[in-house]
Amino acid sequence: MKAPPTLLPLWLLAATALPLAATAQNTPPDSAATYKHQLGLTASPVLDGFFKNNRALPVGLLYKRQTKPNQALRLGLVLDLRNERRNKSSDLAANPTFYENSFGLQAYIGREWQRSIARRWVAYAGLDVGAGYDRFRRRDEAITAINVDGGSALFLRKSDYAITTYSTFLRPLIAVRYQVKPYLYLSAESVISVRYSHRSFQDKNSINRVDSNSTDGANTNTQNNAISIFLNPVSQVALHYCFGSTER
Repeated sequence: MKAPPTLLPLWLLAATALPLAATAQNTPPDSAATYKHQLGLTASPVLDGFFKNNRALPVGLLYKRQTKPNQALRLGLVLDLRNERRNKSSDLAANPTFYENSFGLQAYIGREWQRSIARRWVAYAGLDVGAGYDRFRRRDEAITAINVDGGSALFLRKSDYAITTYSTFLRPLIAVRYQVKPYLYLSAESVISVRYSHRSFQDKNSINRVDSNSTDGANTNTQNNAISIFLNPVSQVALHYCFGSTER
């Protein structure tokens, strides 16, 4: 188990969020607080390699229930699904083939405290707790010519690699939102994620001599547990629709 080198990011976020939560008691947010329900579509961009890594964003739903003029209950779900494939032109073609698949699912619940900072702007701080499941799998296949006994023989190499992760997390957050309409707003959230993960690794490799159909291979299975703390400056952006007015 590897401990994080420093807790400085967590203290910085807490120092920013706690005053916001405290002052929110005296300052109601804008007109979105007059709606009981807020349903949003979220996306989680990756800042590192932005144009390369954001072709298939993790997307999700975030429901908020306004319990007080400056507080809301949060319930969210995030799905991450990616597939990539390259096929050989024929069974004995030299060009390699591969298949990659990743699936991720997160569910979380939390609470947020809101404070109006301008006519259309609201800042808020909160805390989410949740759990996640992730699975990544890659399969490779390639034909290689190797000199054997003074001649050349074709060998088919195959590998099948999979990582399965179960995790739980605690996620303090700070955020800002812009009220486009009384019933519609955009938001962006920054979080520090404290995560416990259990991972299992499976690695299968085989090599087959084509002319004799003889096969050799090896399998590896390992597991580990880890605790990680990391800062995500833009954890998710969302577009929320508000409904169910509290006004009579």
